[in-house]
Amino acid sequence: MRSNDILNEYYDAENDDYNNRKVDDVRKQRLTLKHINRLRKQREVHNVEHATRVERIKKIYAKPPAS
Repeated sequence: MRSNDILNEYYDAENDDYNNRKVDDVRKQRLTLKHINRLRKQREVHNVEHATRVERIKKIYAKPPAS
């Protein structure tokens, strides 16, 4: 499974404007369970991407088989 497939599954266009803050905003936004769940899913995607990257690097730099 590709990490892009995982990311597309959890994407919601309504959440794109969550981090848009104005200059006069002085309070922190509340961290809800929805936000925590989204952060957890993003961390899982990052871990999958990292694992696939490490596997690919191991294949690239592996010692060639003895002939």
